Amino acid sequence: MTEFEDQGVSLTALAVAAGRAVETSRADALVKDPFAAALVEAAHSHVDFPTSWPSDPGALSPLQQPLLLASIYIGVRTRFIDDFLQSAPATGQTVVLGAGLDTRSHRLGWPAGSQVFEIDHANVLDFKAGVLARLSPPPSCELITLAADLSEPWRALLLAVGFDAGQPTTWVLEGLLPYLDSAAQKAVLAEVMELSGPGSRAVIERAVPLPKTEDFEAKLRDFSLQTGLPMSELLARADPPDPEKLLTGAGWRCEGHPVQDLCETYGRTLSLSPADPAHRAKPEQPPHDHSRGGFVTAWRP
Repeated sequence: MTEFEDQGVSLTALAVAAGRAVETSRADALVKDPFAAALVEAAHSHVDFPTSWPSDPGALSPLQQPLLLASIYIGVRTRFIDDFLQSAPATGQTVVLGAGLDTRSHRLGWPAGSQVFEIDHANVLDFKAGVLARLSPPPSCELITLAADLSEPWRALLLAVGFDAGQPTTWVLEGLLPYLDSAAQKAVLAEVMELSGPGSRAVIERAVPLPKTEDFEAKLRDFSLQTGLPMSELLARADPPDPEKLLTGAGWRCEGHPVQDLCETYGRTLSLSPADPAHRAKPEQPPHDHSRGGFVTAWRP
């Protein structure tokens, strides 16, 4: 995937870390990530990412307002997955696919003997490890990082670093599927099912089908020009597989979680001005509209 980078780290990964930093700064924070702001700062990005909640959101630049709005969704998403990971039953193995600048290995408490496998591109993992080494003692889990491109075969690489496919595993697919084409999404989900022993579980952020209208294709062309992401890659994601349907068909027990339900659970509104319905419009964020997505949690008997 072609994408602008700072210090070898994609702007998508930096935007997510910035969102966690903003959430952490709020008085009513859903998440406390003491490392997020430092990760953004260390990248020296050419994009001015907000890392704290401003006193006057309306005074932000047109670029920063969508980023601040996205931080609300990121806060809800992060808290939901944190809660899932810390709920019973825990498994000895956790695999974070497309880990990016995720810091759960360092900021969450892990049961004795836990292994956390983080898979992403080497430049992202190396950058994060360098920053966290300066900020934090070693995590309470055994952290195993694996440099791999998840749009290519990765099963053998994971097995080679000590992953045991016969044991119960917790899988985290956060912010991954929307950035893979439909075939790669299906391949990743198939590998998750094949590599999961009885008692495994997964939390999966859905990819959202793209509207097939001239207006939306025009927006995609603009988005492509702004980001450098080719239109062919965007259009290849138009018909994503349904994770819930695939896993249910393989005998997993699944539950869907719409974004609006999670916002109500955690007391958030996807708006910079929740009291004013006129401000509830979401910024255009092809190829993934957070408000139309949601999550699937799944368990293998």
